[in-house]
Amino acid sequence: MEQRKIVALAELEPYITKLHSELCEMSYSSSFLNRMQSIWKTLLAYATEHATELYNAEFRQKFTFDQFGHCLGDKLPSFVVSRALSMLSDFIEYEMVFRQKCNRGQDFSAEYKEIFESFLHYLKDVKRLSEGSLRAWRSRLFKLERFLLKTNVHQFCDLTLEVLNRYVETLAGYSSTTASETIRELRYLCDYAFRHGHHEKSFASALPHVKNTRQQRLPSVFTSEETEKLITSVDRNNPMGKRNYAILLIAAKMGLRFSDIRALEFNSFDWTLKKISIVQQKTRKFLELPLPDDVGWAVIDYLKNGRPETDCEKIFIQHRQPYCELGRYVDVVQQHMRKAGIKSPPNKQIGIHALRHGLASNMLENGVSIPIISSVLGHADLRSTEVYLRISLTQLQKCPLEVEL
Repeated sequence: MEQRKIVALAELEPYITKLHSELCEMSYSSSFLNRMQSIWKTLLAYATEHATELYNAEFRQKFTFDQFGHCLGDKLPSFVVSRALSMLSDFIEYEMVFRQKCNRGQDFSAEYKEIFESFLHYLKDVKRLSEGSLRAWRSRLFKLERFLLKTNVHQFCDLTLEVLNRYVETLAGYSSTTASETIRELRYLCDYAFRHGHHEKSFASALPHVKNTRQQRLPSVFTSEETEKLITSVDRNNPMGKRNYAILLIAAKMGLRFSDIRALEFNSFDWTLKKISIVQQKTRKFLELPLPDDVGWAVIDYLKNGRPETDCEKIFIQHRQPYCELGRYVDVVQQHMRKAGIKSPPNKQIGIHALRHGLASNMLENGVSIPIISSVLGHADLRSTEVYLRISLTQLQKCPLEVEL
């Protein structure tokens, strides 16, 4: 869906100047501003050679491939170019900047704090959303709040369907997953506001439906050979190596999500009965799994010979002070993938989840039923497990299509 407001290339510079000022007022980092300015400077130079053209989707695509086609296979350059152009397009259309993420500790405005905070508590207590999901929903609420304030809607009770549809239009450039999840949140919010007296009507039924095509994409999967190469690439002669080996082994042999591995505590392990018991971070469902011997010994080796002394209750911790809970881990997986000679698509970042997916795929190939795989992975819905049917050649061969002759 193209932006409705199209400007000539000769008109871009004033918008870029205003956009830069807006980003400065929003306290974006100097490094981010410099990256954006570099793209916009290149854009303005390119625009002088195409002065008769308009700043539309066709031009942006042409500019991107002409000027940055050589590096678009790398994730960071692709993001920077895309972010710079989409941010400028948004600013031309809506005269505002939409943050992708909210800052830690950021608070809602006085006008919207009561309804948004109470809505998030409702999602946590009634809908049982995980902390990770709540952070994502909070971030989207900040984007909505900024849009409403910029359009002079200073109280939720003054929200109109026209304004809400205008906000939905801003999702046009995002993935179907982002758009569908944002609109789903808007439906929940509208219903909540109506039921709790924040608005005289609910617009939930009037919002458009966007099909989420995420499930049409195949999950990233490590083959058995790649899993073995990845795990054996870990140097277990140092503390971090012992930690990483245990983490990767848990993901590969038990299929735990990284959010659950990171949350493991000493009382999660029953060494006598050889099992792990957790409440999953994503689904809030209880999960109990047998503890394979090699996984158990890897964890013990880390606890005895690798884990720094700390009061942190988590099993796996950062190996730098203050020795707290693990954070981002995808870079560690990428590092061991390079060491093991495992290549990933240039435009796709593969993390520890591929080990979990690999376990599910291998179980399916070996004839394990969907319900059993679902119970091992801790899926709340069998449909989440059935996606692996699309990556199992053995199972697909059992479902041939009839061909008319």
